[in-house]
Amino acid sequence: MKTFYSILSVVINPGSGEKISIGLLLSNGNDSIFRCSDSRLSIVLKILDNNSKKFVKDYIKSIDSVINNIDINDDPTNIFCNEGKNIIVNEPYIEYLSKYSKNVINFSKPTPIDLVVDSAVFDVLFAKFIAEEIVSEKTEERIIMSEKRRFFPKVKKYFTVEKEFPANKHTKLLLPAKIDLFGKNGEIVMGQFFDLEKSANNIKSDFFDFDQIAKLHKNSIKFLISFEPEKDKFPQQHYFWSEIRRLKRHTYVDIYEIDSIIKYAKENNVIPE
Repeated sequence: MKTFYSILSVVINPGSGEKISIGLLLSNGNDSIFRCSDSRLSIVLKILDNNSKKFVKDYIKSIDSVINNIDINDDPTNIFCNEGKNIIVNEPYIEYLSKYSKNVINFSKPTPIDLVVDSAVFDVLFAKFIAEEIVSEKTEERIIMSEKRRFFPKVKKYFTVEKEFPANKHTKLLLPAKIDLFGKNGEIVMGQFFDLEKSANNIKSDFFDFDQIAKLHKNSIKFLISFEPEKDKFPQQHYFWSEIRRLKRHTYVDIYEIDSIIKYAKENNVIPE
């Protein structure tokens, strides 16, 4: 059997098929090496819900267990002899997983490679397909995050930045909330950034925070700050973006026009609350 590799990815947006590569399998049907990136896995676990987190962790443990403890068959006459001694970790089975295991976590279609299975070869492939992606992701900060870092110091004289509200009888909140900008000028003035390249579940959480506080201050001035995400890549997020621009209960501000909030704060004597 020829050597092949397959990339293990976690699907973080089933609607768009968006996924993050977290691990690599290198095998020839007799010997296999598998490794996950701790950095990439930590990113994924922050995004997923609790049930999906557990599933991903258990799935990875099961792969390690299969390779190291179970998938060893020394019988040369077994029916899988053409695929090597491994009954489970072989190219046909990984190809099967690549087609039918796409809900949360899945392997890519096996790619043949004319190399031996050893740690040196694996390290090169891992650096190429997994580790280098981590470096890229750290250096390419999303635009909304860089704009928030630039903007927050400029508005501290007008707003409390990232104000936290506990859940209790005094605040009347069911769950703790955090608002990016919170000030007053006789009435409450608030603003919230929405990163529409995050998962839909994370956006729901951000919007819930904003909506809790907004409902307590119905007569407040509300700025909702975001940007248009790529429709093909983020269809659910794009729909959210198109809808929030139509709502009348707040003012939508594009990320590239956020200095208009400073102008409003100056002209209307907004102070931190």
